[in-house]
Amino acid sequence: MAEAVLMDELVEEILLRLPPDDPASLVRAATVCRRWCRIVSAPGFRRGFAERHRAAPKLGFFANLSDDGDQVARFVPATPFRPRHADRLHRRALDARHGRVLLATTTWPTNLEVWDPVTDELRELPRPAPPYPLFSWNAAVLCAAHGKCDHLDCRRGPFLVVLLDNLGPEDIHVYVYSSEVGTWSGPTYGPPSPRYGGEMVPPALVGNALYFLIVRSTAF
Repeated sequence: MAEAVLMDELVEEILLRLPPDDPASLVRAATVCRRWCRIVSAPGFRRGFAERHRAAPKLGFFANLSDDGDQVARFVPATPFRPRHADRLHRRALDARHGRVLLATTTWPTNLEVWDPVTDELRELPRPAPPYPLFSWNAAVLCAAHGKCDHLDCRRGPFLVVLLDNLGPEDIHVYVYSSEVGTWSGPTYGPPSPRYGGEMVPPALVGNALYFLIVRSTAF
């Protein structure tokens, strides 16, 4: 008697119901056979999975720590998910948004990297645009189609990195890196800052506006 085989549509409906807070379950499903791997890897499946579960699960958070004197950006899990490289040595996590993490190297000269914890893909960006060492600065990463995208399946799509360089009271420069072009823009001059003090804390994205924290310093 021939063995019954589920149609692809039924297999997909079953796999779409796997818990979203455990991406490893999809990886395990993809190793069952080539057919399941093809179903799980299809762009339509990823979109359908995101539409079914809507709210993306919080897989964990990042802690910037000192490990025996070495700086490390450590992924602290909040679910069964574990990235392949949970510790990023000589790195500092600056921002995380839309499935991407923005890292800065803690060794000189400073470089920026965009990391996908789920696929472990790490993309090193060109050197930031300012022709001098960064001193008081911060950066953010976001989907390049923000405002038009529902962010359900844009993790592999184009992204932007916004770099704010706070040189002093009269010198706030903003640079934008586009993954589609692969280069940084020239400087856009922002409003004067009251004093030095760009704080390296995650910026807030409200609507289509990014907000960076700049602390007023006090002279004694």
